[in-house]
Amino acid sequence: MMDYLLKHGWFPPCLIFLLLFSSCAQLKIALSPRAPVPEPASITVKTPVEINQHMTAGNYQKAIELYKSKIDNNPQDEGLILEYVKSLKSIKTAADRALNREDFSQACKTYNLLLKNSREYYDLTHLLPFDQTQLHLSLTDCKTSLYRKGFQEYRKGNLGNAISLWQDYLSIDPDNADIKKALNTARTQQRNLQQRN
Repeated sequence: MMDYLLKHGWFPPCLIFLLLFSSCAQLKIALSPRAPVPEPASITVKTPVEINQHMTAGNYQKAIELYKSKIDNNPQDEGLILEYVKSLKSIKTAADRALNREDFSQACKTYNLLLKNSREYYDLTHLLPFDQTQLHLSLTDCKTSLYRKGFQEYRKGNLGNAISLWQDYLSIDPDNADIKKALNTARTQQRNLQQRN
């Protein structure tokens, strides 16, 4: 039989067929319902409950502080580090969404928070889709929009709105002389209007 297969050139295809058939049979046995399938190794973990609560509530500063503390205690915990990166991306997304809906106060505060804490996650920047330069640009654009919106409200006579927007601006950039001057003017006008009424 072997001579016949060799003589007619059937030996190599038959050999390949037998090897494939044998491999398939072994695979079928390994994957049968009776045989346990090994779980793939995973390094992802659930975000600690306390951090999750702060993220959900928008208390991003507290969430970052808790991540830093936990990572300092467990610097080799890759799952925790990946969850931290995921949360930082989520914070940046929240800032972008606030900017898109023209909630400039919230967007500025969130960009500023990420920028102020960038030293805390500096070692992870290679895992993030943004860096300090991008955050700086986003914050600058956001502050410009906040400044303009304050003046729009002021010109419309909405002094309370203008004051609120400029206070938010100063919470991010407390040394801005132009905003301080505009805020003082708006407050004075608001007091004068209240005294007349």
